[in-house]
Amino acid sequence: MIFRSIIQKSYNVLVPVQPEHLLTLLRVADTGSLSAAATELNLSQPAVTQQLKLLERAVGEPLFTRHRAGVTLTRTGDGLLPFARALRRALDDARQYALDLRDLQAGDVRVAASTTLAAFVLPPALATFHARHPGVALHVTSGNSREVTQRLLDGACDLALIEGARPALPPGFGHAVLRQDTLRLVAAPTHPLAGRTLQPGDLDDLPVVWREPGSGTREVARAALARANVRVHDVLHLAGAEAVKEAVLSGLGAAFLSDLSVRRDLERGHLVALDVPLPGLSRPLQALWPGTRSKAADALLTLLRSPSTP
Repeated sequence: MIFRSIIQKSYNVLVPVQPEHLLTLLRVADTGSLSAAATELNLSQPAVTQQLKLLERAVGEPLFTRHRAGVTLTRTGDGLLPFARALRRALDDARQYALDLRDLQAGDVRVAASTTLAAFVLPPALATFHARHPGVALHVTSGNSREVTQRLLDGACDLALIEGARPALPPGFGHAVLRQDTLRLVAAPTHPLAGRTLQPGDLDDLPVVWREPGSGTREVARAALARANVRVHDVLHLAGAEAVKEAVLSGLGAAFLSDLSVRRDLERGHLVALDVPLPGLSRPLQALWPGTRSKAADALLTLLRSPSTP
């Protein structure tokens, strides 16, 4: 009696419903035959029967009855069909989504870019990317290089674009140099040093408007001045190149800014370059990413590295 009770308890152990068993039931319902379902599933008929038996154990009721023409589902079997069809639709949708991701017809890319890259490098690449892959959503945030790097480390972006030296990154993170950028010392056309032939020493006590702490532009320019043993006069610290340019145009001082951000202003004569032989004003523009890149992120990175991108 005790032995029989143990066997009964073992048999009554809850068996979970398995997805493949539901799909097998659906195939049997569609074909009306165990053998036909087995052929379509590339299984043996005993294997199909075993799957249905396990599903019967999971629900605790018979799922089909046999007859000469094949099998007929019981009321319980019919009751499982809506779940089986929903599962098949979900799998079909997942397969299609995977194909869309592979073909860059779906998905998204989260990009965090420093302000210079966000304003002058990223837009043409985004325009080309969107034209080629309109189904991929693009999410862009900007900040200074330190803030962008932190977003990458926090897992808030798939691709980070920064200026200057590569920061220390955890193992597994990737990086690539997109191109080199040069900082220009610019001033208003009426500046006292405009048009003069300058040496580094001429910059001593020069009033300078700076980008905010954490800016790659600021860090590179300060390092170059330190190597040349030049001490300038810090007038103001502002967030973003546009704010700095406005301060320069107002006569508050000169400023170190990316060539990308002042090129048009120099061409139009709104600003002038104070050309001085100051080594170290070239800096890399870099892309960083966490581990492996998605196919969409990889496609965007390829565009950013293209020589045709300004």
